[in-house]
Amino acid sequence: MQWKLPNWDWKAFRDAVLRPEPVPAIDAEIAARAREQAPVLWLLGKVQSGKTSIIRAVTGHPDAGIGLGFRPCTARSRVYDFPEDVPIVRFLDTRGLGEVDYDPAEDLELVARRAHAVLAVVRAMEPEQSAILEVLHRVRREHPDWPVILVQTRLHDGYPDGRDHPPYAALTTDPALENLRRALQTQAAAFADLPGQGEFVAVPVDLTRPEEGFTDPEYGLGALVAALDRVCAQARAGMLRELAAAARASRMGQVHPHLLGYATAAGITDLVPVVGLVTVPTLQGKMLHSLASLYGLEWDRRTLYEFLGSLGSGALLFAGATFTARQIGKLVPVYGQTAGAVAAGAASAAVTYALGRAACQYLEQVWIGQPDPDGVARTYQGALKEAYRMFRQNGGASPLAGRGHI
Repeated sequence: MQWKLPNWDWKAFRDAVLRPEPVPAIDAEIAARAREQAPVLWLLGKVQSGKTSIIRAVTGHPDAGIGLGFRPCTARSRVYDFPEDVPIVRFLDTRGLGEVDYDPAEDLELVARRAHAVLAVVRAMEPEQSAILEVLHRVRREHPDWPVILVQTRLHDGYPDGRDHPPYAALTTDPALENLRRALQTQAAAFADLPGQGEFVAVPVDLTRPEEGFTDPEYGLGALVAALDRVCAQARAGMLRELAAAARASRMGQVHPHLLGYATAAGITDLVPVVGLVTVPTLQGKMLHSLASLYGLEWDRRTLYEFLGSLGSGALLFAGATFTARQIGKLVPVYGQTAGAVAAGAASAAVTYALGRAACQYLEQVWIGQPDPDGVARTYQGALKEAYRMFRQNGGASPLAGRGHI
């Protein structure tokens, strides 16, 4: 079968899918483009305050809890990209708080050009937090509009008699938890008294290991993700909610971040055309190869052609820029209201995401031995509409997109 599609580099796509040999320069450029768009969530807290538990809960990635995946970026800070190859969110973990020689200037310079949120992570029953407050006062004096989320952890340290978590809504009303409630309120009042007009919100959470015996090991996570949604960059942080939700499903927890990462990278590739090694077909091909690896499968010519054929005759032209605009215009009427590079970026991001969702559907069928070509086509079309709505406001860039570099 021959593929001759307008505006489409079939060879680049096919090679990226079928040839597993890494090309370091291409891989590095893909990661760099994704990092340019991913927001930074700056975690400030003492050792053992629960910072890595927050990363693990939001991403669903267990390695964060044992320090894997981090890389140093300043003398006292390290960054965690998730997923590492095409990050959609970046966590900056600042260590050394409470040490007499810690100076936040280098870390402030690092994140000053980013759209982000600051997460102050403190133990609920630990009243002495002057080191973090000192840094936050400096942050707010220099950046008065930055949002601050106070994450109050290890709530169970304030439970009497080793009891289980109460219903979250009862946390501030249960008479038996008066000491904890007073500690939370006093702590929140101290952190709320910051200079500047940036939003402040306090969120009590208790993120524990299952073996610790609590019925809900992610107590308060929903409230934390909702707070991130509200205060994160440009008030369009819905992708974090999707990420946290997908992390609850075992296979989708692995797959979904890759879909979002490659889609965002494809969108920015079309949004800001540059001379480089990476093209949208290359990104889409690399994504398909990555997804197959997560399923423990490999593409060959037969399965690749079978998958593309199951998308339907029209969708076979998914990468031609002109066709992409027309196809999304049929499925999403509001598409016609946008044009130019922004439309191209949104189209590339949406099509890449839809292609990945359809590939997951196909790979699931291969895995269980029950082919369903119509199901693959339906998945592609439904995901295309969903993804275009998700990406069109930012022209293909992540709804979490910021600017600057780390």
